[in-house]
Amino acid sequence: MLERIFLYLVSKGRIFFGVLFLAPVLSQFLNHNEIENIIGIPTLIPCFFVGFFWGIYATIKGSWF
Repeated sequence: MLERIFLYLVSKGRIFFGVLFLAPVLSQFLNHNEIENIIGIPTLIPCFFVGFFWGIYATIKGSWF
C-alpha cells in the first residue's frame, strides 16, 4: 500500500515541483519587481496555475522546455 502511494507521488513529481517550488519562486520574483497584484488578485494564485500547467507540460513532454 505504502509502495503504491510512493510510486504514484514519484510519477507526479514534475507537477508537485511546479506547484510547490516554481509557483512560490515565480511569485517572489514578481513581488521583488513590485508586481504585487495581477488583475486584482495576489500573485501566488496565478503562479500556482502557471506552475501546475508547466508541470503538466513537463510530464507530457518529458522535459521542462
